[in-house]
Amino acid sequence: MNRSDISARQMQSTIAMFLIGSSVISSGTNSAKQDTWITILIAVVLIIPFAWVYAEILKLYPGQNFFVNILRAMGRPVGLAVCALYAVYALYLGALVLRTFSEFVHIVNMTETPIISIMVCILAAVVYMLSNRLYVLARVSRFLLPFLYFTIFTTLILSYKNMDVGNLKPILHTDPPDFLRGILFSFTLPYGELVLCLPMFGAMNRKAPIFPTMMKGVYEGFLFLFPAVIRNSLVLGYYASISLFPSYECVSIIKIGEFFTRVEVLIGFNLLLAGFFKVGISLFSSCEGVARMFGFQDYEPLVAPLALLLLTMSILAHNNTAEMLAFLKLNPYCVLPFQVFLPILILIVGKIRKKIELKKKRGGEPAKTGKDSVSPGPQDG
Repeated sequence: MNRSDISARQMQSTIAMFLIGSSVISSGTNSAKQDTWITILIAVVLIIPFAWVYAEILKLYPGQNFFVNILRAMGRPVGLAVCALYAVYALYLGALVLRTFSEFVHIVNMTETPIISIMVCILAAVVYMLSNRLYVLARVSRFLLPFLYFTIFTTLILSYKNMDVGNLKPILHTDPPDFLRGILFSFTLPYGELVLCLPMFGAMNRKAPIFPTMMKGVYEGFLFLFPAVIRNSLVLGYYASISLFPSYECVSIIKIGEFFTRVEVLIGFNLLLAGFFKVGISLFSSCEGVARMFGFQDYEPLVAPLALLLLTMSILAHNNTAEMLAFLKLNPYCVLPFQVFLPILILIVGKIRKKIELKKKRGGEPAKTGKDSVSPGPQDG
């Protein structure tokens, strides 16, 4: 394996860090209210068939990049348009996550610091990391993920005395429309965003299986997100649905005597790390898409220019925190085509196109050989 290849284990950790990303910072309740934990369980089951679709797209032309497969499956004119859409989607997600985490740092710890300064610092670190190749990001995620698991389960234990099981009752008492919206929200944020991890598989070791690696990464992320939502709901109850940053608020309650306080500072640092990885992978996916569209051999020269574009989008996207949170309610409907409809369309068209190409190839073989064709032997029937 080449030193720049990403192993299956590193890919799993990177996917998990990506899915954790901004989801853990806003892991309160959705429209399903006390049944949010059920919608998360349903969402993680729903992602299985779509993860299979994503894996099959990568298998259309093995060994190729996600965006190259789109171009070959859809044809160049349509493929370029689809690649452009995914590149813009990746920039949009990166800008949204960058804005969310900058707001978090600004509101919680650095109220006198301009948000743009926080954004620039985070994005500068992301650009530096990506300029040193994707495998650096993957190896760092493999190292840091266990620390995030340690913090989530530690806070789960320390929060036990503040938990109230009554906050999860009554079970399945939510109105059906609200429950369905909760499922949609839980699916699109974060599990459907797995589609933006597909460009990374071009750097993974060719011998590693795609679908199992993808699903292991999903469930590693689920093992972090699900306990966080359960903890927040049990401790905060209804307040989890109106709090800006429920995970931070929940952990801030933890206090053991007079010597073990301010645990939320450590948690805030871990949350920032997860957001850093999500911005980095979103920016990488956008760079890969633009590189393939314009025939660049490498994505690295595009990192800084697209990072500036991402920063601009993040600044202009929303005027304030309230506007950002209001827009998040519409986000599932905006991203659903990228996560569900387009991948299915790409796979169907790609399968049909591949069959047509194989038929043409087989039909053209006798014509190419002409009189020099070899008469069929016993093995040919």
